[in-house]
Amino acid sequence: MSFLSDFESRIGSVFGAAPQGYTEPFSFKKLAKRAAREMENETYEIDGVDTAPALYTVLVSATDDSLMRPLYEQITYEISSFVTAQAQKKGYAFVGSPLVRFMVDPGLKSGKFSVFAENVDAGTLARLREEERAFLAGNSSAGGAAAQVHPRGRHRDAAAPAPAPAPARHSAGDGLDVIPVDVVEPMPVASASASTPMPVPLGGPAPVVVPGEGPGSVPVPQTQRRNVPLVDLRRGVGEAAAAAAPAPAPEPQPATCLLIDRQSGRTYTATAPATVIGRERSQAGVVLRDPNVSRRHAELSFDGRDWHIADLGSTNGTLVNDVDIRECVLRDGDLITLGLMNLEFRENPR
Repeated sequence: MSFLSDFESRIGSVFGAAPQGYTEPFSFKKLAKRAAREMENETYEIDGVDTAPALYTVLVSATDDSLMRPLYEQITYEISSFVTAQAQKKGYAFVGSPLVRFMVDPGLKSGKFSVFAENVDAGTLARLREEERAFLAGNSSAGGAAAQVHPRGRHRDAAAPAPAPAPARHSAGDGLDVIPVDVVEPMPVASASASTPMPVPLGGPAPVVVPGEGPGSVPVPQTQRRNVPLVDLRRGVGEAAAAAAPAPAPEPQPATCLLIDRQSGRTYTATAPATVIGRERSQAGVVLRDPNVSRRHAELSFDGRDWHIADLGSTNGTLVNDVDIRECVLRDGDLITLGLMNLEFRENPR
């Protein structure tokens, strides 16, 4: 059996051992081929030895990440074993045991992935390995394939209560017994004098009652008609209110700052009130592709007057003007060092 077929069989066993028999969200055979291709592209001769990259990062969607996370320890072990076997077949060497890690890329859809390999020194590889172990240990209890059923169909829980029966429809005669008899009040009956209309002589004008004429007489004004144009009162009131209302004030734009890569000239923008810098695309507002940068490396924050930077417990620390810091205020032109990247801080005028 070839390395690739053996790898595919092992990955199938990993997913088949999950409680609900969760299946792979994408082809791990294609993933292995892509990892082998990346290894070939990033293998260099160092001190006369063909040295293969030891760091492999697999980008997946947030949905696939949440499902596979409980299985990452086994999956990464199998991918690392496959890469090691491929390197030994080619006669390549590593600076240390290959490290495979999964990260979320919000731009990827479920079933899609991306792989890239990088050369790092032995010390950096060891630190990243410890960081990855801590990350997996902190997320081992999270939901995923071990806690969810693969969405091929929904099954009703036997213990779930049955839905309440719909209320029965009543016929027209059923409403007689709804209201108690003692609640019904008798309809008021008008007197004969109040209900009998006043006789009007034929061919003559309608009588006009003069005030004060006769005992008990009630003055009734004669009806007058006049031509009034039809006006939509609601529309007129609404337009008047809209005209009288003050124009809404423009929303203030959040403060921003720039980080300029000294080597490539690339510019990154951070936005108030806070922006995370790191390698994890799902959590960082400024994403740096440097294996020496942690998933959540540092955070830029704005207090209304000054920008601050704080290290988030990164593996390699954060430097400002070559000084290792935990938190400090930034000034225009300060040099921030994260991993192997030097970023010049520039504050945008508001």
